Order: sequence, then structure tokens, then C-alpha cells
Amino acid sequence: MRADTTAPGPRALPEIWEATRKRISALVAPLTDDAVSTAVPTVAGATIGDVLAHATDICTRAATDAAALCRGSFSRPIGGELPSATLTALITAWEAAAHLVSRQVESDSELASFLITDAAMCEHDLRAALDCPAARDDLAIKVALDELSGRFSDRVDAAGLPPLRVTVEQWGTIAGTGRATSCVVADRFEFVRAMSGRRSAHDIGRWNWGVDHNRYLAVISEVPLPPNEIHERDPRIPEHMRDREFVL
Repeated sequence: MRADTTAPGPRALPEIWEATRKRISALVAPLTDDAVSTAVPTVAGATIGDVLAHATDICTRAATDAAALCRGSFSRPIGGELPSATLTALITAWEAAAHLVSRQVESDSELASFLITDAAMCEHDLRAALDCPAARDDLAIKVALDELSGRFSDRVDAAGLPPLRVTVEQWGTIAGTGRATSCVVADRFEFVRAMSGRRSAHDIGRWNWGVDHNRYLAVISEVPLPPNEIHERDPRIPEHMRDREFVL
């Protein structure tokens, strides 16, 4: 059971999708083909080429079987989703596939939420690889928060865990069913990235937990958590203070 403590109005999902896909295209447009093998620090073993291949594959699958895609889980970009190609070819394939599903996004809010969430995670994987953090407070992250937290709630239920009250900035929900007597307070961006498998158990343990966080580690994400800590630079921290940045 999902119980948001806030009641936001409906979001313009098609506009959020368009803005997100355009940001991704803008990030990779200036790159040369040799950037295709640049490592992505938020996904072990992945490259910029893998991220683009993954994003393209998701859009292609949405165009052929949107319902099956939405029933599936959010996977992290890994190699082998598309044949080896130049970055130029991957960008072209991504833009064509993203444009192809734009009409579906207008009529299918469930698909729109899924695509925005996946694209937002890919966007920030690319930003981490290129060291150009931004858009942490974008509406796409809020869409991802709703999508991923609902799935987290379902996993809490399925695992028989006690309900957990989650608070991130001006948003809150109860993960699981029933009255929550335990809670966790986290940064919104960090919480979203953890639910997509981009934070380690140690990263998650630094949040403000009112319960043993180890009980929820197995269900916080649909994919295994990485073994090593992951830090994505917060662009809101002035350069002269980065050496004193507190990592939540």
C-alpha cells in the first residue's frame, strides 16, 4: 500500500519526457567517437556507449510491447544490448528511438513514467561519466521518485518487512502496508539513485535511519547494490567548499 503524504497535481509527463531526452542528446552531442568507451562510475563495467545502447533498447522495446516493458524491472546499462558501434551511430539510434515513442508517451502515463525514470537514471549516469552534474531537482527526478518508491513499497510488502516511513525533503510516503513505526530521512536525489541501484550499502547506511537499515538493503533496489561507494558531485556545492562536502 502506497500512502503519499503530499498530493501533487498531475504532471505534464510528455513535456518532462521531451525535456529529459533533449538533455541526454545535448550531453552527448559534442562528444567524439572515442568517448564511446568512457567508463561510467555509477554502473560498474559500463561505458557511455552502454548507457546510450541501453536507453535506445528501452525505447525500442516500448514501441513494440509497452505493457511488458512496464511490468519488468529497471535494469542498469550493461554491455551487449546493441552491437558494437561508433558513438555517432549510437546517438543517431537513440534519438530515433526516443522520438519514436514520443506519441506513446502522450497517451500512456504508465509508460511515460517508466521511460522518464529510466532516461533520468541514464542522464545522471552520463553526467557522472562526464563530470557535469546538474538537473538534480528536475521534474524527471520527482517522477522517478514516485515510480521507484512505489516499487520499493511493493518489495517491502513482498518481503514481509515492517512498513517504513520515508521522508525526503518536502515529500513523504509509507513503504509497505500498515502503520509505520520506523522511519528514514534521506536526500531526494540520493534516495532515487539508491532505488535504481546506484548506491552501496555503506552509502545507504549514512542516511538518518530510525531502524536497522540492514533489514531493508535487500529490497531498496530491484538490482544488486554495488559493493563500492558511489559519490556523484553535488553541483550546488561551491567549488571552494568541495573538499568539505558532507556526503549523505
